[in-house]
Amino acid sequence: MKGRPDLISPQDLKYVKVDPDPNFDPEHNKAVIEKTIRDNEKLVKNRTEESLEGAKERHNALAIYLRSLNQGGKATNYEKFFGKKYLAYLRGKEVMDKIKGQLMLQGRDGKVFVIKPSEGAKRKLAQGII
Repeated sequence: MKGRPDLISPQDLKYVKVDPDPNFDPEHNKAVIEKTIRDNEKLVKNRTEESLEGAKERHNALAIYLRSLNQGGKATNYEKFFGKKYLAYLRGKEVMDKIKGQLMLQGRDGKVFVIKPSEGAKRKLAQGII
């Protein structure tokens, strides 16, 4: 934002109402803004915690691999070190965490809603198409 936010640009004066809204309550406005900020901070904190929990196992696996290399381990290829099955498991866990995050919504009243996939989507998931 350019300039001072408390000044109205002369070109925008035509959009400014001269008569204020008679039902405007500054206290209610302030309360709504504070509640929105609190809800957003709570949502960001929850998402951060969930992403950290989801990444914890992958970080631990990487730490084990790097520690092995540091101590003179023989396997320098991470695919040989972990094996294809364990790598697929870690990747699948990451994908599932992303899907779970996309299937949940938080309403304005703080309630969490889970989006249930349709029967067609369930079939596609089972077939591995999506």
